[in-house]
Amino acid sequence: MKALNQKGASTTKIIAITIIILILIGGAVTIFYDVADKNVTFSEEEISSATAIAQQELNLASTAAAYFTFDKRAAAIQSIGYGEPEIEKSTMTFEKHNETDVYVLLKLQPHESYAELSRVLIQIFEKENGAMITELNNVLTWKK
Repeated sequence: MKALNQKGASTTKIIAITIIILILIGGAVTIFYDVADKNVTFSEEEISSATAIAQQELNLASTAAAYFTFDKRAAAIQSIGYGEPEIEKSTMTFEKHNETDVYVLLKLQPHESYAELSRVLIQIFEKENGAMITELNNVLTWKK
C-alpha cells in the first residue's frame, strides 16, 4: 500500500511542476509582448498622418453630434462608419476599420457637469502590431 501512495505522490508532483512551468512560460510570453509593443517607434510622417486621421474623425464626430441628442450618441457615432459600441460602465468604445494600415478607436464618456457634453478620446493604432500611434482628446456638444 505504501508503494501506491509514493507513485500517487510522484504523479501529483509531476503535474504540479508542469503547471508551474506552464504558468511561468505564459507570464514570460505576456511580458515579452508587452515590452515588444512599447518598443515600436513611428516616423514623423506616420505620426503626422495618424494625427490628421484623428482630427478628421473628431471633425466627423462633432458634425454628427450637432444633429443627434445625447441619448442618441451611439447612433450618431455609428452614422459616421463605426461599429456597435462596447459599453463598460459609462464608457462607450467604438471601432472603425478601413483600407489603410491603421484602425481607429473612439471612446465616449458623459461629461461630469453638463448633460449635453461628452468627453471623446480618439486613438489611432497600427493594424500590423496593434501599437498606438497617437491619440486626441476633446469634448463633443450634442444637440439639445
